[in-house]
Amino acid sequence: MRYQSYQELIQKFQGGEKKKRVVVVAAEDSHTLEAVFKAYQNGMVEPLLVGDADKIKDCLKELSLEGDKVAIIDEKDNIAAARKAVSLIHEGKADFIMKGKIQTADLLRVIVSKDSCFRTEKVMSHISIFEVPSYHKLLFITDCGMNPEPDLEMKKQIILNSLDFTKKLGVDNPKVGI
Repeated sequence: MRYQSYQELIQKFQGGEKKKRVVVVAAEDSHTLEAVFKAYQNGMVEPLLVGDADKIKDCLKELSLEGDKVAIIDEKDNIAAARKAVSLIHEGKADFIMKGKIQTADLLRVIVSKDSCFRTEKVMSHISIFEVPSYHKLLFITDCGMNPEPDLEMKKQIILNSLDFTKKLGVDNPKVGI
């Protein structure tokens, strides 16, 4: 399979038997809430919102979103919210993390800390997915900043991570460009 658009990727995950549980760190952000609720309304995810509960509820109200149907965990400190999200993943109560109104560096610091459940012997990397109107398929771009000076072995691990990810999405024959 080759995805030509976000819409194709979305359709793959809509209406699945088991919705993934996304924990949103510092969820008091209207853009983040709009995105996660769109995925929720499309039957793709079950959101867990971690952050300042009063601000989250205010944002939901402003956006006319029904916040009473999702779990909100009150945690006013962003670092504590990130730690809570990691613990929810570790406990099996959430499947993945979404960044809200928290600095990327702060979130990553918690995720890559020694006591994080994400630490393994493998190199950690991230993937961004881009839909470029003038290009015939989605682009998966990996590690734009998480590993600023990778050596050859780290580059190999980053490529293997990206291949593993794209194959889990159903991409039959992923191509790699360096």
